[in-house]
Amino acid sequence: MNFLSTSANAVLVALIAAFFLLASGQALHAAFLVTRRKPGKPPLAAITYEAFLAGHLALACCVACEASTNHGDMLIRLRTLTMAIEPILWVSLGIACLGAALAIVYRKPAMTFEVALLVLCTPPVISALGPGAIYLLIADAAFFVFRVSASLLLDIRHLVCSVSKLSLIDALDKLPEGIIWTNEKHCILYMNDVMRTRLIALGFATDLSDTSKLWAELEGLAKLQNMPHSRDEARIELPGRQMVQFKRETVNLRATTCRLLMATDVTEEESINTGIQRTNSLLEAANRELRDSLDHVQEVARNEAIVAMKARIHDTIGQRLSILHRFLEAPDPTPEALAEVARLTRGIIDDLDDAAEPDSTAQLEAIVQAFALSGVSVQVQGALPKASEKAEALVHIVREATTNAVKHAQARRIEVHLFASDEPLAMRIANDGRGATCAITPGSGIPGMRQAAQHAGLEFRVASFDPFTIEIARLSAESGAEPYGAGRKEQP
Repeated sequence: MNFLSTSANAVLVALIAAFFLLASGQALHAAFLVTRRKPGKPPLAAITYEAFLAGHLALACCVACEASTNHGDMLIRLRTLTMAIEPILWVSLGIACLGAALAIVYRKPAMTFEVALLVLCTPPVISALGPGAIYLLIADAAFFVFRVSASLLLDIRHLVCSVSKLSLIDALDKLPEGIIWTNEKHCILYMNDVMRTRLIALGFATDLSDTSKLWAELEGLAKLQNMPHSRDEARIELPGRQMVQFKRETVNLRATTCRLLMATDVTEEESINTGIQRTNSLLEAANRELRDSLDHVQEVARNEAIVAMKARIHDTIGQRLSILHRFLEAPDPTPEALAEVARLTRGIIDDLDDAAEPDSTAQLEAIVQAFALSGVSVQVQGALPKASEKAEALVHIVREATTNAVKHAQARRIEVHLFASDEPLAMRIANDGRGATCAITPGSGIPGMRQAAQHAGLEFRVASFDPFTIEIARLSAESGAEPYGAGRKEQP
């Protein structure tokens, strides 16, 4: 192998540096594999193979170094030992056999090239190549530059992505929640930076050696601020109007019972809840005002109906009494006049019967006027039926449906269509408010409207959810038409 000494000295020096760096990098890669945690740790045979590759690169570095010194014999010169290099090169054949076995077992055909390169680095092949063996060393160095570099990059990537004790601590320190773990003796095992900052903001010391009184102090602070608190939870306001929810619980860490205290920022949640409560209060006040206005208008309508009834009684009875008075003063009343007076007297009750209670039409008009005061337009088409029971039921349904449309759907326009008595439908109510996007949870409105319709011999249906539409149908025996809803699927 002395013919390698005839190669250019610059090439040999470059090979010495390359093989030295490659041997160091390959040894570092083997060390990474040894220290890798399960389950990603490779088998022992693979680690052994990588370590042998580091030995192969170190041996190649020795060959290039001996060729550069041009001493004649290729020897490994140690302080206490000198060995011929050529017999040691047979180690490459053993490494190649191990690599071939691994390639077969783990089905890695990509290892074929490096196995072949290891076989070429044996003494017979090098002797056969003669002075051209320098190109074999160059090819060996070039291949392992790529292989070692890729292996180290993968090792660094795995090291960054792997979970270690330090990485767990870093993750806990970056959590937005404050955390304290203590043992059963109330000694702090771990506290992250967020919890430390929040305790400092509340005036607590962060070098606590005993946390047995910490929760009692937090609970007392929540009571002082008049904030919600319980046995294991307490809400406290920090400076800067930051709201924090403290919660404690018992956990097990590696079969050790520990106490966990967490501090979660709930400022945004508190702001949303406050806004919801304020909106609900405004809605309740608006609903009360709306109902009071409706009751007032209905009372006005009732009073107007009573005044109209009194006027009608006055006019009707006054007219009849005037006629009766004239008849009694007549000097010679005829039998025909007596019969007419008797008929008029008997008809007083019939004439006053319609004035006994405020009629349904007046109540419907009162509803229209009441909602007009709040900017809601109630458009009524058609007339109420003559039967008072059905008319009262329809008015009740209009009142309830209109109130629900304004309250729940924020409707600004309600359309009420009253149909003639010979049609299957008696009434349809629709509004321009928000449609129902999911199943309706019935309160007292829909059951009340359905009950009112049933008592009047009618049928209540929700015909559509968007726009929300209610239909009141007559029973088939009343209208003489095909039963309403025949052949159609009822809405839920």
